[in-house]
Amino acid sequence: MNTEVSTCLIVFAKNPIPNQVKTRLLPKISSEQAASLYRAFLMDWCETLAELSNVDLVVAYTPPGSQSDLQALIGEDVIYIPQTGTDLGTRLTSGTLWASENGYEKILIVGSDSPTLPLSYILEAVAGLDSRDIVVGPSVDGGYYLIGFSARCLARTVPFIFEEIAWSTTHVFQQTIERIDTIKATLKLLPPWYDVDTPEDLAFLHAHLSAMRLAGNKVQAIRTESLLLELLKENL
Repeated sequence: MNTEVSTCLIVFAKNPIPNQVKTRLLPKISSEQAASLYRAFLMDWCETLAELSNVDLVVAYTPPGSQSDLQALIGEDVIYIPQTGTDLGTRLTSGTLWASENGYEKILIVGSDSPTLPLSYILEAVAGLDSRDIVVGPSVDGGYYLIGFSARCLARTVPFIFEEIAWSTTHVFQQTIERIDTIKATLKLLPPWYDVDTPEDLAFLHAHLSAMRLAGNKVQAIRTESLLLELLKENL
């Protein structure tokens, strides 16, 4: 850890093993193809996030023992910590408290299912924590793609924010906002974005990437784009 850096960005990641990642894409694509797609997501996303300055990039990985596999994909210029806890809520709590114990003043957590998420949203989140207690980026499926905390408010926000949430449902964002309101924490809200979990999401991702190319926009998910073109020819 760079002790001069006060912000960390924790990426929750899984080892891309067939039948353990992107299983909602099955049987539209094979388990091996789904694992390859998630691998591309993860590599593209971490490469994008590496462009951030004055931010320590942390990969919180699962399952246990997969650090070396992820290091081979992402590299050794990031910090690796294992995910610990019995469910997503306790794993998010553990990651947040690890960051606090290591002296970070701004703590952001993102997933690895949104490889096209604009880097500007991350920068907006970092800046938002200068004056707000919590920042949340809602995803269109009812969850969120980012949550972040100012360390000055952790004593009253974590683990409370992660408790009594119906994880993996369309109610996650709503329930999280209700809990934020309960403790009267100040909130910075980011624009909505999309995760890629289902075949319909995958089709939208393809259309979005194609539109970005047509519009002359920068495409930050190069590996994902290339692999998706191959998969579309074979399966979609």
